[in-house]
Amino acid sequence: MNNVDKLISILDKIKSSKTLTEVAEKLYFSQPYVSKLITEMEKQYGIKLVNRKDTPISLTNAGEVIVQNLKVIQDAQEKLNINLVDLKRTEQGTISIAVCSLVDAPTLGCIAPELYRKFPDLKLNFVNLTGDITDHDLINGKIDLAIGRKWNNRDLHIIPLPVSQLALLIPETCSLFDENSEYVEFTQDNLSTLNDCNYIGVNDSSFLQHKVNLLLEENGIHVNKIMELPNSGQAATVAMSLHATTITTERIATNNLEKSSKYNLMMIPKDNVGLNMAISYRKQSSSNIKAVAQAINELINK
Repeated sequence: MNNVDKLISILDKIKSSKTLTEVAEKLYFSQPYVSKLITEMEKQYGIKLVNRKDTPISLTNAGEVIVQNLKVIQDAQEKLNINLVDLKRTEQGTISIAVCSLVDAPTLGCIAPELYRKFPDLKLNFVNLTGDITDHDLINGKIDLAIGRKWNNRDLHIIPLPVSQLALLIPETCSLFDENSEYVEFTQDNLSTLNDCNYIGVNDSSFLQHKVNLLLEENGIHVNKIMELPNSGQAATVAMSLHATTITTERIATNNLEKSSKYNLMMIPKDNVGLNMAISYRKQSSSNIKAVAQAINELINK
């Protein structure tokens, strides 16, 4: 944090504090340091910024104007830093794409080669879209594209994807399993049979896990989570091996499970759990990033 950022923080805290000591405590600074920084800035600008003798302390009119203008400068610096990251990546021909676990390996395996053929001069870097990655990572340039949850952020361009319908994996050890059928009906009674069932979770996407937890909680279902895996495809494979259950999608289940595997799927109505997914990127992104995003959308919707 540079002196400008510190001064903005101090002036903001003064608005809700009675003394400089209180300001210092809120910002984990020492009181002498806060006082010194204000004095230095007052000398630099040649005008009084803080009414220190008053109780509670307050900003002068000049202090109000200064903090508003400093925030404009701060925002401009942040945008410059983001643009520099974009420019460097463009110069290097690198695009970072974060992909959530609902985009399974076979799907990604089809998309990646096609993207290479369309953009042979670009280096595409695919990373896992974990729960730690947010829309702010797109805004600040940490990643260029995200394929996953649909964020509502006015600074992002959003390309909606078809809503993914979740499916509950029913192993042959479950009383619901019907060897003469591929699917089991979704009902409250059928869901209740999952109580205390062994469950395989997904640990790389709070987006998916939050939806699953909410579904189970709303229906009064308690599962015994015995393991977590990086993505839904792996969770489905391990769940079958351990005769456990997991929540995934029909596409992931059919792509990752052997045809000979003994399991049923309980399709969860979209009204119960709808996963609104999208391809997201910054509105000020380079033409290469926008072109790759459009190509991914076309490939996913093929």
